[in-house]
Amino acid sequence: PETPLSIKNINRSEMMRMPGAVLDLSKVIQNFPGVLPKPSFGYAIAMRGGAPNENRYFLDGISLPTINHFSIQGASGGAVSLINLDHIQGMDLITGGFSADVDDVLSGVLELEGRNARKDRWGVRATQGGTDYGLTLEGPVGKRTAVTLSGRNSFSQHYFKLFNIPVLPTYQDAQLRIHHKLSDRKDLTIIGLGGWDKYDLYTEGRGSDALLYNVGYIPEGTQQTRVLGARYRSFTENGHWEYVLSRDLVDNAADKFIGNSGLEQDRQLDYQSYENNTRFQLSHHVVSKDWQWKYGLNLIHRSYGLDMWSLRFNDSIQTVDMESTLSFLSGGAFTHLTRNYLQNRLTTSAGLRLDLHTLNSTTQNPLQQLSPRASAQYHLSDTWAVQTNVGSYTQLPPAIVVLANAAAAEGTLDNSLSARVNQAALGIEFQNGQTYRFSLEGYYKAYSQLPYLLDDAMSFSQAIGAYVAVGDQVSTSDAEGRSYGFELFLQQKLKGTYWWTMSYNFGFSDTRLNNTQAWEPTVWDNRHNINLVLGKVWGKGWQIGTKYRWATGTPYTPFDPALSAITGHWDVLQRGIFDLNNVMGARLPSYSVIDVRLDKTYNKKNYSLTWFLDLQNFTSSDIPLMPYLTLDRGEDGAPQLSADGTSYLVKSIESDTGRLLPTLGLILEI
Repeated sequence: PETPLSIKNINRSEMMRMPGAVLDLSKVIQNFPGVLPKPSFGYAIAMRGGAPNENRYFLDGISLPTINHFSIQGASGGAVSLINLDHIQGMDLITGGFSADVDDVLSGVLELEGRNARKDRWGVRATQGGTDYGLTLEGPVGKRTAVTLSGRNSFSQHYFKLFNIPVLPTYQDAQLRIHHKLSDRKDLTIIGLGGWDKYDLYTEGRGSDALLYNVGYIPEGTQQTRVLGARYRSFTENGHWEYVLSRDLVDNAADKFIGNSGLEQDRQLDYQSYENNTRFQLSHHVVSKDWQWKYGLNLIHRSYGLDMWSLRFNDSIQTVDMESTLSFLSGGAFTHLTRNYLQNRLTTSAGLRLDLHTLNSTTQNPLQQLSPRASAQYHLSDTWAVQTNVGSYTQLPPAIVVLANAAAAEGTLDNSLSARVNQAALGIEFQNGQTYRFSLEGYYKAYSQLPYLLDDAMSFSQAIGAYVAVGDQVSTSDAEGRSYGFELFLQQKLKGTYWWTMSYNFGFSDTRLNNTQAWEPTVWDNRHNINLVLGKVWGKGWQIGTKYRWATGTPYTPFDPALSAITGHWDVLQRGIFDLNNVMGARLPSYSVIDVRLDKTYNKKNYSLTWFLDLQNFTSSDIPLMPYLTLDRGEDGAPQLSADGTSYLVKSIESDTGRLLPTLGLILEI
């Protein structure tokens, strides 16, 4: 009831059968309104024009620092889902009107509901997906405890060689869920999640211009993600108490050497960082006939560390040496009241949240992080409703931004203030039972106190993509932003033999230094995005689905060819230098993609077997990415020099992922 409008419920069957998703959670949610398609760089999950770090993720109420492998520090995202769908029953995707018990969020909340293990006997589920294979065990331990344990291992590091892809990702993950009923009114859920990532360069690949360019500047590294948490609930006649205790860690390491020599004198990057959070939250939910009330508090101990040495361009080739560790506390309290009127035709909800952080003198003041919110829903009839929500929400800067300020001069840490967004939404919705849904919603978001990167002279929401971290430089909290647009969503859940969805997003995302500057687009300024999904089941276990997406391109900052071509610059950086006088000055073209998936399930007495053929980008359409600026090489592969010998000859080549990606998957359940 706190979020009557900006929420979409996605069940397990929808996730499992989505064309083009290949059992990947982050690809599933991109088919729903509010979630932008892949931007000009990376695999980040961006909602309603906000940066990926503005989102929060929860599994059974336990906070997850990321839901993907190979996430970029400061930007979240990542190429492959960290969450095994074998553990998921459903999810709520919330893009506005956040409940007061959720802290540190500006753009989106993904609440995952864990799937209880079977209680009759132990079972096995073996899966082969697009880039990995895995095994899941589930079953009872006694009468009151059910356990699900899974592990997955990648084979993408071998598969990607076929496509001459420059980065070969290797990953493993393990996931545990224990659900224990202490009594009929008390339960305990324990979650464990671990991900271990390693990315190597494919230097032995076919020597195309694109491969030579990418292996020239992309680093190699590792990442670890670990989460351990417990949720205890005690149910009463009119509600329940909930206690959540968890600890999460993301650890990154990366190296880069000029020419990939591995020699210390050729070192270009040495990167080590970690983000560690210990969290506790207490909440009480009270329910009566006409109202609902929740209140509670939370406490977080945050521990961050950064040790980075790198070569980068800032008017000239410079050495950047940053080292900092930081430990501080965050505390919060919240209350939220929902009331029904007019025989439940009208529902209103109001909440208030206070947060404080011992990071600096400003964030220690809870009034600086005061976050009120309200929503209302009025039912015009049994099927039609008008809904609205308004709210003000705050969030600490990304850890990498805070660490970069902490490593700079004394007092720079005071620049790290909590960002704020004031947002409002209004819409109308039609729901016919559990089958049909139509919604039309308009929204407006106004940002303040966003990080402004001083070296690059741009807002954090315009930050240039990197493979390790975004925002690793000194910043202030002087940038502003805005995001506005509308979303259309139509859905028929499985009825008879058909199911389909259609979503259309139209939105702008802008930023500026202060109110004297002109608005400029952010990297999440997508404008138009259409998704059409259609599926049919028939016969004995057959199912086919197809998805069509059309989207306009996102902006990017182009390279400066003349500055990049100077031999002293290219020999060290091994890539182009961005034109900081033309930030977000170019835009990628629009594109369309068709995905097709065919499933067949065999149900036997003691087992079931499903095979599926998933064809991503069925028509091999071009999906444009930011163009490369690379060296012009002679027939012998040597770089060509200009007439005066001070610069290389460079050229721009288009970059796209215009290839068909077939996956033959298997799911065996015993």
